[in-house]
Amino acid sequence: MEKNNFIEIFNDLLSEEGLNRRQFAEKCGIPYTTVIGWTSLNRLPDFTALIKIANFFNCSIDYLAGRQDDFKQTTEQSNVFTREKTLLKYFRALDSENKDLIIKIAHNLKHP
Repeated sequence: MEKNNFIEIFNDLLSEEGLNRRQFAEKCGIPYTTVIGWTSLNRLPDFTALIKIANFFNCSIDYLAGRQDDFKQTTEQSNVFTREKTLLKYFRALDSENKDLIIKIAHNLKHP
């Protein structure tokens, strides 16, 4: 697991949930100083912490480690098409304001 991948993914998940590091630490039961160590001191979480993070965000450890692009990946063949995966990748890279804009656009396209 690369440190930069984890930090980027973790920060994106926090942003998507509208949480800061302290709020996450309180809700997840991980000491705030530990969370700061990941995000500010480039430390990696231990295995127990990875499980807590994956459970909290309902994602896989492989996703947190940057080993898979899919937020959730099952052992069965995924029926998410390549274009949808690409769209999701781009969506996750957007800031909160642009994510809201994309959601509004998609809603308007579906319900003209």
